[in-house]
Amino acid sequence: MPATDLADSCPLCHQPIFAWYNPQQPLAPHLVRVLQEQHPAWNGRGRACPQCVFAAAQQARLERSNRTLQSQLDAPFPVYLRDQQEILPTPARINAHPRFTGRGVTMAFLDSGFFPHNDLIKPTNRILVYVDATEKEVTVKELPPPRPHPSSWHGTMVTSIAAGSGFTSDGLYRGIAPETNLVLVKTGEKQSYRIQEDHIEHALKWVIANQSQYNISIINISLGGDHPSTGQMTPLDALVEEAVERGMVVVAAAGNSSKKMIIPPASAPSAITVGGVNDQNSLQRRHRKMFWSNFGTGVGGVNKPDVLAPAIWLAAPMLPRTWVHLEAMFLWRLGHVADEAIPLLLADDPTHRHLTRRKRPLPLDNVRHAIHQRIREQKYIHPHYQHVDGTSMAAPIVSGLVAQLLEVMPSLTPAQIKDILQKTAEPLRAIAFERQGWGVVNGSAAVAAAFRDTFGPIPKPRIPGHTTLTYTDPTAHHVALIGSFNNWNPAGYDFTQEKPGLWHITIPKPSSGVHPYKILVNYHHWIAHPENQSRVEDGYGGYYSLLKIES
Repeated sequence: MPATDLADSCPLCHQPIFAWYNPQQPLAPHLVRVLQEQHPAWNGRGRACPQCVFAAAQQARLERSNRTLQSQLDAPFPVYLRDQQEILPTPARINAHPRFTGRGVTMAFLDSGFFPHNDLIKPTNRILVYVDATEKEVTVKELPPPRPHPSSWHGTMVTSIAAGSGFTSDGLYRGIAPETNLVLVKTGEKQSYRIQEDHIEHALKWVIANQSQYNISIINISLGGDHPSTGQMTPLDALVEEAVERGMVVVAAAGNSSKKMIIPPASAPSAITVGGVNDQNSLQRRHRKMFWSNFGTGVGGVNKPDVLAPAIWLAAPMLPRTWVHLEAMFLWRLGHVADEAIPLLLADDPTHRHLTRRKRPLPLDNVRHAIHQRIREQKYIHPHYQHVDGTSMAAPIVSGLVAQLLEVMPSLTPAQIKDILQKTAEPLRAIAFERQGWGVVNGSAAVAAAFRDTFGPIPKPRIPGHTTLTYTDPTAHHVALIGSFNNWNPAGYDFTQEKPGLWHITIPKPSSGVHPYKILVNYHHWIAHPENQSRVEDGYGGYYSLLKIES
């Protein structure tokens, strides 16, 4: 069905709804609530048109508190609207380009252990190889052990933040590059959780030696060595430099002590060292503040970190079949059943006798409060996910972004990638350069910069009374503009491809005010404009971009 065909009419305003508007999930409950307040006769059935949903989103934004309601609502993370309590998906937090997934790129992870989690092996198994480098003789297998060992927590979370498919959350908590191929390298001591600098060296040597076999182009190291950098090159720093010389991008975590010290491998000059930002679970830049990450100088006095990425309130999968995961599923079930079912569930579930013994005799309100408190204590945000923190979780966000850049521009060198990330980053106000480097990474701006550095800028014709928009996407064969200014009808609003992957459109300037719009790619993918961070939720897990025209 062509995108310009009429598919329905809005049950609220009765305006036509075009075929491109095909949400695959229910409208967010808090926007349903707003629409029912605005239209009391509406029973919640039928698709509200994009313009009515935008009006509800604007109203919800007006209701949103300027400060977090976390303490007031006893919420497990910062929230700003009473009936919208959820962790933001990681890609939205760095404005990642929604069309790129790291397809065709291979990323190696050095960590304490891994688990073949569904977010890594479904719908497609992307683990090319699992390497156990905890002994002198390296062992190579197809998959990590299926037994959920405690040493596998960290590496599984790190890998999923960078490249998880979000399979266990129906795509909600996917990583930045969910189609990246994975090489998982376990390092450390065989019988302990201790990881020393020579353990990391041993694992990194294997990656360098096997780069060509697995076509490895990115190495994520969310680990630190033994001692702070003195400014002199250590063997681990030298290995990082060798990896970069061979064409691999090395991303390293800065550390979490808030001290002025940088520890190898983050001290290597050519590494992309990632510090942390606390975005307070918000897309508003004014909410950003520094995370307690390390800073200082590395080899040769080079300033570190290079860039920042979100380092707190990040969704990551729990290790399946552990008591933590079992408890999360149980508590989530308790939190979503009728009051009369709670005593029966508490009595029947043998895995949570401690909760049964302590809370069963109490009134149901007290039991629900205890459930809520436990969810908060354990950072549960979903039956299968917790929120986590640390620069070891910020680094894989940048690794995922690097995978996007290499997907769209495979010829980029590690030095070019580092330069692009730095020049498109957004500095935090009133924070010294030595603490934040170039600032918070901006995914879509980095992708656009990679193209324009190669092909040159898209010419923006200056036509009085007109507005020009640009879009970057080499996978698109058709791009159109839809918004309030054309009644969400893409007919006659096609972009022109000026250069490979570089699109633009010039339209008569709309009337003064705020106009919601989307980019329609290949006739059915409707996405927010990646290069415009002025946006509001669209009710279906995405965003409207906002075109603001002053009188």
